[in-house]
Amino acid sequence: MKYFKLSITAPLFIMLAIAVVGFNQDEKAKIKYTSTISASPLEGAWETISPDGKVREFKMYHDGFFSFLQHDSSGTQTSAGAGIYTVDGNSYKETFRFSNSPAIVGASDWQTFELKGDTLYFKGFSKVMSADGKDVTDKFRKFELKRVRAK
Repeated sequence: MKYFKLSITAPLFIMLAIAVVGFNQDEKAKIKYTSTISASPLEGAWETISPDGKVREFKMYHDGFFSFLQHDSSGTQTSAGAGIYTVDGNSYKETFRFSNSPAIVGASDWQTFELKGDTLYFKGFSKVMSADGKDVTDKFRKFELKRVRAK
C-alpha cells in the first residue's frame, strides 16, 4: 500500500513542480517584457558631481522607485531618502516615502532633465508640494546639477 501511495504522490508532485516552474518563467518573461517597454531613461545608478568635481550624492532609479544618499565635503552623510518617481517627456516628479528628514515624507517635487549620453542634467524645482498638499515652491531655491552614470 505504501508503494501505491508513493507511486501516485511522486508523479503528482513532479507535475505540480513543473507547472509552478513553467508559470513562474512565463510571469518573469511578461515582467521583463513590460519593464523593457516602459523603462525610464533614468534607470540605473548615478553620481551627482558638484562644481568642484567631487561626488556629493549617489542616486538610484529602478522601476519607478528612487533612493539616494548625500554627503558633505568631509564625507559625512547629510541626507538620505527614497520614494517613487514618474517621467513624462523631460519632466520628472518624485514623491518621498522615506527620508531622514521626516517633514518631507509625502512631499513631491517636479524637475526637468536632459540626458546626453551617460550624463544627466537636472533643473529644479519647477514645483514643490508639501506632504499636506500645500504649494511651497517659493521656499525652495532653484538648482542645476549634473549626474554621471556610476561605474
